[in-house]
Amino acid sequence: MLLAFGEALIELSGDGDGGTALLSEVSHFTPRPGGAVLKQALAAARQGARVRFLTRVGRDAYGGVVRRTLAEAGVEGVVQEDPQLPTSLQLVGTDAVAYRMADAQLETPPESFFEGGTLLHASAWPFGLDPARTTAVKLFREGIRRGLALSLDLNYQPWAFRGDLLEVLRPFLPLSYLKVSEEALNLLDLRPGELFQLAHTVLYFRDKGLKLINLFGEHAFDAPPKGQEDAVYGAFLARIVGGEDPEEALKAALAQAAAL
Repeated sequence: MLLAFGEALIELSGDGDGGTALLSEVSHFTPRPGGAVLKQALAAARQGARVRFLTRVGRDAYGGVVRRTLAEAGVEGVVQEDPQLPTSLQLVGTDAVAYRMADAQLETPPESFFEGGTLLHASAWPFGLDPARTTAVKLFREGIRRGLALSLDLNYQPWAFRGDLLEVLRPFLPLSYLKVSEEALNLLDLRPGELFQLAHTVLYFRDKGLKLINLFGEHAFDAPPKGQEDAVYGAFLARIVGGEDPEEALKAALAQAAAL
């Protein structure tokens, strides 16, 4: 079973622009459930994986949207409700910005969250701000204690995190699996040659192609269609939980994305 935790938020995208316009140029926004780890959990469930997802939303209409989205996809939601703060929002554009509210207040779940899990996945977002940061560290520590494989989407953005993110993650390195983009790598001042120190298996997404990196070398693949990166990683994790080899799991995930 795939266990996941992190941000579930509402993405506000400019109508018809695909998130490619400056926010100041957008006059109408369309709300959609979002957050990288939420999209990945949904993608894994579409591939038939059992998925349990922990997040925190507000006591508002958007929080209800998140709950319904999880239920309709067959994801077991462990959804905390913040009594004061609203569901977090992200304005999607070339100058994207996030308003982190309820998701940054994530609290430790009951022990039953871990029941049946074999792989624990998160995005970097909860590791960036307290009190969610403290909760995320506790969850990874418990995952290690229980012998779970650890996975992380290193979706770093300077406006969303404190600068010591890698130091917080260091006790858990190398992870089992890591998703990272070329943009995040540059922002963190890391080189591709350092990625094998962060995880045993790395999916490195670039505009000109995707690389699977491990201690035995690199395997190059065509980049997935724009905007399908989270769907690919979610499908990849679903196949990993199902016992597939990482390279074969990635090939299948990419083939499914290309067929959409």
